[in-house]
Amino acid sequence: MTKYFATMESCVIEISERDGQWQIERHLEDTSPLCIVSKSNDQLTVHIGTLDDGIFRSTDGGTSWEAVAREIDSNRITAFATDRNGRIWAGTEPSSIYRSDDDGETWIEKSGISELPSASGWSYPPRPETHNVRWIEPDPTCSDRVYVCIEQGALVYTTDGGETWIDRVPEAPRDIHQLRMHLAAPGRLYAATGDGAEQPGKGYAESHDHGETWNYPNDGMGKQYLTSVAVDATNPDRALVSASTTPKLTDDFDAISSAVYRRFADESWEKCMSGMPDDAGLTPPMIASSEQMSGRFVAIANQGLFRTNDYGDSWEEIAVKWPDKFTKQHPRAIALIGR
Repeated sequence: MTKYFATMESCVIEISERDGQWQIERHLEDTSPLCIVSKSNDQLTVHIGTLDDGIFRSTDGGTSWEAVAREIDSNRITAFATDRNGRIWAGTEPSSIYRSDDDGETWIEKSGISELPSASGWSYPPRPETHNVRWIEPDPTCSDRVYVCIEQGALVYTTDGGETWIDRVPEAPRDIHQLRMHLAAPGRLYAATGDGAEQPGKGYAESHDHGETWNYPNDGMGKQYLTSVAVDATNPDRALVSASTTPKLTDDFDAISSAVYRRFADESWEKCMSGMPDDAGLTPPMIASSEQMSGRFVAIANQGLFRTNDYGDSWEEIAVKWPDKFTKQHPRAIALIGR
C-alpha cells in the first residue's frame, strides 16, 4: 500500500490508491501546516506541525486528528524528524528543539541552541526579527547525533541526544533548506541550500566528515536556489535536488521557474524532467525517496504529484484531480507511507 501525505499552504492532503484509482482528501483545512513526520513501521500514526496551531496527530491514518504536545512553548512547529531509536524530534520558531521518547505523548526541550555564539546572527528574511528550525536530520548510524538547520544562519548539531550543542563551522552553508544522510555513507551530508542565491556555485553542498569540511559540486546545475534533496534508498551516490530562480520570485507564480536535477557519484548534475511540467510557473518540488525501493522518488509541486521508478529517467503524474487553488501554493513537505 502506498499513501502520500503532503502539506500545502492551506491544508494537509492525503493521496492514496483505492481499487486502482488515486484519490485526494483534505485535512486540517483550518490550519497552516508546515511539516510532517511518520514512522516507516507505523502506517497509521502521522504528526503534523503547523505555523500557528502547534502539533496535530492522527493515529488512524488521517481519519481523525487531535491537538497534542501542548507543553511545547511555541505554536509554530517548523520541522520534524525521527531517529533510529524511534524518538521524535521537533523544531520551532523561534529556534528551539524538543524531543519525544514516547511516540509524541510527552515532549522535553533540549535547550542550549539559543546560547550558541552564532545565535546572535540568526535571522529569517521574511520575519527578520526571528528565526526558525528549518530541518532536522538524525544520523542513521548514531541516533544521538542530530543535525539542526537554522533558517537563517547555521547548521548546528548534537552528539549526545541534545544534552549539548555544537556550533557551525565557518565554511558550512548558512541557509540549508534540507539536509540528508544515508546509512551506507557514514559521515556524509547532502545539503540543499539557499546560499547559491547570493553566491552562485554554492547551491548544493556536501560534506564527507560529519560537517567539519565542505565542498560545493554544482557543475551542470542551471538554477542555484535549492529547496529539496533526496538520496536513493540503496545507493548513496545517487541524489536528486530541486532548484529554482532567485527567492525574490518564489511567490510570483508567473515568474518562478524550477527544475529537478540528478547526479551520479562525482559526475555533473543533469536536468531530469521527462514527464514533469515545464520549468516556467513550477514551484520547486519537494522530493522524497522510498525507504525500500531503489530508484523510486516522489516529487510534489504546485502542479501535481509525480513519481519516478528509474531515478528520474521518466516521471509519471499521479492521476488525481488537482485543485485549481493549489497551483498558487507552495507544497511544504511530503511523506511517503508504505512502498
